[in-house]
Amino acid sequence: MAANYWVSSQRKHWQFSRQQLSEAQAATELETGYKCADLCEARHLRIYLHSLIQTLGRHLSVRQQALATAEVYLARFYLRTAVQESNVYVVVATCIYVACKIEESPQHIRTVVSEARSLWPDFITHDPTKLAECEFYLIEQLDAYLVVHHPYRSLVQLSKALGASGHNAGLSADEMQCAWSILNDSYITDVPLMQAPHVIAMSAMYLSIVLRTPHMSGAQTDRAKSRMQKIIDWFASSGVELEQVIDCAQEMISLYESWESYNEKLVREAVARTINTKK
Repeated sequence: MAANYWVSSQRKHWQFSRQQLSEAQAATELETGYKCADLCEARHLRIYLHSLIQTLGRHLSVRQQALATAEVYLARFYLRTAVQESNVYVVVATCIYVACKIEESPQHIRTVVSEARSLWPDFITHDPTKLAECEFYLIEQLDAYLVVHHPYRSLVQLSKALGASGHNAGLSADEMQCAWSILNDSYITDVPLMQAPHVIAMSAMYLSIVLRTPHMSGAQTDRAKSRMQKIIDWFASSGVELEQVIDCAQEMISLYESWESYNEKLVREAVARTINTKK
């Protein structure tokens, strides 16, 4: 396992520019003949898949980092496979099953199948071999690169560094909790396929401060602006490309805007129709 992100398979093989990502998605659509847009809005599908992972994860009492790894597997898998070609419920269960192994908190295959079937009885059978078969296909599609570096540790380290920087601009407990939630939501987007963990963490820090800044007036506003400027100066002196941080932040803002029009029922029905047509 690569303990260092900079020499990891994630950076070498599974990190893309926006153009490379678009080209890979277009290649998959051309090869399979399926387009995600024919099923439903892409962001809404990602929100739905995220909810499936979180729901099954809660039933299995899976740690958040293992669920985050499962989310990355899912994003990578559907970069090379059309949603219409698979049973997303089996793929979700498989991603969690494999992620738990890699994150050293393994779940028995029969337990995963049982819990998944209790949630989605129309799409999951009692037969664990279906999940086992999907496991081999998943690992193949991921080129057996299964170690994932996450931004959670970076968030903690950067928050401590900011607090100790002498700028008196460290994150409050509420801001830290907000940043953590933003990191969780970032897995709904393609951000983990495009940006390094520390960039995502810095973006979450910035957004947590902006999103939680209340309406102020007078001296309070001046202090808030001064604090924000100190934080921006600290970001600039960190050596991280601010354009990457801003790009990541814009991606998250776009997600939250899209979430406002999200209709779970419509996406669930679209996915069900796709699966049922293959039976």
